[in-house]
Amino acid sequence: EGAIVLLFILMFILASVFVEDFFDSSNIINLVRQISFLAIIGLGQFFVILIGGIDMSVGSTIGLVSILLADLLSSYQLPIALAIIIVLAVTLVVGLVNGMIAVYGHVTPFIATLITMIIIKGINFLYSNGIPISGLPREFNFLGAGHVGPIPFPIIILVLIGAICYILTMKTSLGRSLYAVGGNLEATKLSGINTNRVRIFAFMMSSFLAGIGAILITSRTMSGQPAIGEAMLFDIITIVVLGGTSLSGGRGKVIGVIFAALILGIIDNVM
Repeated sequence: EGAIVLLFILMFILASVFVEDFFDSSNIINLVRQISFLAIIGLGQFFVILIGGIDMSVGSTIGLVSILLADLLSSYQLPIALAIIIVLAVTLVVGLVNGMIAVYGHVTPFIATLITMIIIKGINFLYSNGIPISGLPREFNFLGAGHVGPIPFPIIILVLIGAICYILTMKTSLGRSLYAVGGNLEATKLSGINTNRVRIFAFMMSSFLAGIGAILITSRTMSGQPAIGEAMLFDIITIVVLGGTSLSGGRGKVIGVIFAALILGIIDNVM
């Protein structure tokens, strides 16, 4: 955890010294806004990797939320709040299915979520015919591109979600159970913890936060795109692992994921 913070500070200093206009306030704000989408989705993946699993379906889930939300807003002209509630409910169902297959179907999480990834990807292209959906209401753009004072709205959402995830993992019994399941599943079962519920919760959090990230991305681009999340999967897993979360489970911190996303953002920004 300390190493990732030091690496971020070192890269930030080097970029500020050697890259023209990097330290400009508008560039810094833009950098943090750009990584906020990735960091939010990464925090969801963090829950699954923390229990020793992995969620390969997040990219397809992002695409599903994007096209469904865009269609609800443009074709059916639903209120923005109602459309968001519907798509987030869909993400919880996706997470529940992933968890049920992995836990009660006794399928390795990698395979279980790979199956749902392929199924959802097919649904995305059938639903949208592979064509981006546009015509979203102008006020929807605020979620992904608006500001509260000088601060972009996605950054505020990232801070809120980061704080909630930190409290959940570090200050609650559920958080301790997540670490315990990732550390030693059988010992956790014998201690009386309902490990099935904990594991399913992790998968639902992954899909739910992927949905929130997808809403912000769709708002930013003002279009629903079926393949918008596929290229993000590698970066999502990268920031979780780079942030110090063990792929075998049981170790990791929320703050590490956020700093890893910032490091990846600095690299992209500098290049």
